[in-house]
Amino acid sequence: MFFRMRPKKRTLLWELIREGGAGASYLFGTMHVQDMRAFACLEAAQARILECGRLALEFDLSAVPSANISSELLLPDELTLDQLIPEKAYAKLRAAFLRAVQLDINAFRHLTPMLASNLINERLLSKDMPAALDEYLWQFARRHALPVVGIETYEEQMDTLRHIPLDYQLQSLLSMGRNLHRQRRQLLGMAAAYERGDIYQLYQSARRSASGLRQLLLYRRNRIMAERIGRLVAEQPTFCAIGAGHLAGGKGVMRLLKQQGFRLRPVAC
Repeated sequence: MFFRMRPKKRTLLWELIREGGAGASYLFGTMHVQDMRAFACLEAAQARILECGRLALEFDLSAVPSANISSELLLPDELTLDQLIPEKAYAKLRAAFLRAVQLDINAFRHLTPMLASNLINERLLSKDMPAALDEYLWQFARRHALPVVGIETYEEQMDTLRHIPLDYQLQSLLSMGRNLHRQRRQLLGMAAAYERGDIYQLYQSARRSASGLRQLLLYRRNRIMAERIGRLVAEQPTFCAIGAGHLAGGKGVMRLLKQQGFRLRPVAC
């Protein structure tokens, strides 16, 4: 059974309350883009961050290594994308990305295909804001000298990336190159769903995108995040921000938190 929203409950922001708990906390669905449509709930989110006094993100962005690109984001054994993709297919892929988003794949051919795909996705939507929404919230908390904690660790996120087969990543990148118009439409559809707070549609999009890796990319992470959110908000009121695709669904974080005894109340934003 899916966790489906009635229209009046379409929102990205939910109050978390449990009998005998530390007080009201909040669960907020984010989208890692700089498109203005992702910032419709910004003021409401910032007000609740200040109210709680602590922000929890999927991982604490201050834990990201700053000196060099993490080895998990690089192809193994000094391989490059042009070595893994046949010459003609690589040339078509490069031309498609140059034409559509003015990005030369040669500049990041040493990166994993999944990271390359993410770079392309970021270019397919508008970049209205100076940072993606989750980073924007992190900067806001730091400006107000509020503690920021990670629900997952950076190392755990990198471990998830290591378990995504390279062939799967390559096929996803090639499929994107062949269908950039479809990819843009899908991203625009997700941005529109996000703007109207339709977390059920965002869950369905995340589920389709994960395809055969749903257990790794969605369900396993949902269980971990729900368990840790439960512990965090038991300590003190906390504003918890995670990818909106993790919220809804029969195995989503909201359903798992309800099973822990939490009541979730929609908050208009």
